Amino acid sequence: MTKELRAALEVILSNMSSQPLKVLEIGSRVADHQDAICDLRPLLPKSKYVGLDMQDGVGVDVVADANNLPFPNHSFDLVICLETLEHANNPWKMSEEIKRVVKKNGAVILSSQQNFPIHMHPSDYFRYTPYGLATLIPEKWQKVVLGISVPFEDEVKLNPKHVIAIAWNNKLWSKATLKKQLKKHEQNIGGHKP
Repeated sequence: MTKELRAALEVILSNMSSQPLKVLEIGSRVADHQDAICDLRPLLPKSKYVGLDMQDGVGVDVVADANNLPFPNHSFDLVICLETLEHANNPWKMSEEIKRVVKKNGAVILSSQQNFPIHMHPSDYFRYTPYGLATLIPEKWQKVVLGISVPFEDEVKLNPKHVIAIAWNNKLWSKATLKKQLKKHEQNIGGHKP
C-alpha cells in the first residue's frame, strides 16, 4: 500500500455514516515494514474485523483462497480488497465470491494498480482501468470510482497509479459528500479527480 492509497482510504472510511458491524479484508497480509500504513483495523475500531490472505502472516486471521471464501452468503457488512486483484489469476471468480459474502445492504471497497511495475506475491497478472475495476463491483449499487497518482502533469487522468472503486447498497455514504471530501483532500491523496 502506498501513502496516497492510505490517505484515500482514511477519507473514505472516515466519511461513513456508521461503522460496519463485520468487515472482511481480502489480501490482508502486511508486507515487511508496512505495519503502520497497511493496518486498517484502527480506522474501524468498532467493527469485527477479519483479515484473509492465502499466506499466513501479520494481519491474517484466516488463511484461504479468495476464489473460494470460507464464509456463508451475506456474512459481511463491508468487504475490502486492496492491491490484491492484480495478483488473482481469476479476478472474476474472486469478484463473484466478494458479491456472495457481502450483505445485500452492504458495501465493497476495491483497489488495484493501473500504472505500477510488475511485482510478485506470488504472481502479478492484471492491471485495471477505472472502467475495468468498476465491472467487478455489484451492479446497480451506488458507486464512486477514482484514480489516484502522485501529481505529475495529467498523470492521474492519463494513467493513474491506483484505481479505487467504492460501491454500496445502503446509506453508508452520501455520494455527493464522499466526492466532495475526496476532492477536499486531493493534495493528501495525490491529485485524483473523482
